[in-house]
Amino acid sequence: MSILQIGKLFVSPHEGWDEVVRIHPSVVKLFGLVVVPLSLIPPLMLEYAGHHYGSVLYPNTSAQAWTIAALVFLFAELLTVPLMAWGIQSVAKSRGVLSNYHDAFTLAAIAPIPLWLSSLALFSSNTFLIVGIVVFGLVGSVLLIFRGVEGILGVEEDMVAFNLAYIATAMGLIAWVLLIMLGLVPAIS
Repeated sequence: MSILQIGKLFVSPHEGWDEVVRIHPSVVKLFGLVVVPLSLIPPLMLEYAGHHYGSVLYPNTSAQAWTIAALVFLFAELLTVPLMAWGIQSVAKSRGVLSNYHDAFTLAAIAPIPLWLSSLALFSSNTFLIVGIVVFGLVGSVLLIFRGVEGILGVEEDMVAFNLAYIATAMGLIAWVLLIMLGLVPAIS
């Protein structure tokens, strides 16, 4: 899949997603080539922001605390993707959708890409810019979930697709809030 086709994942449940289904990357390949590299971005950005802006915003927080928070954040991210896949598969089965773990993992690995990339906003110290980019990333992830439910899980009925995407989005938002809280542990401790 080329980088140019990634934009299609946001606008259609078939164009870009059909290519992902055709390629059918293994769970190990998705984890190693998508999840791990992109999961490194937020902890590295947290580390960067903690060392550059953290001392100004949170003067009582040590550099070591930011490093520990970044490592905990990374491990939590790497654990969250397989757990999200399990959750998506469980919800799909409860709604009568026959999906396997591979398909659910594919969706769980692709959906957070905009959120992972939105952490690059931490290069800036402008709070409004950071919040705006993170909200934009969140909207992108929600769109990927909605499109991916139809494209990857093969849900054709609109109400079932909406319901499944809604629950998967809610699970993802809960996980995202917990991850954000982990990243802020040094600041609030």
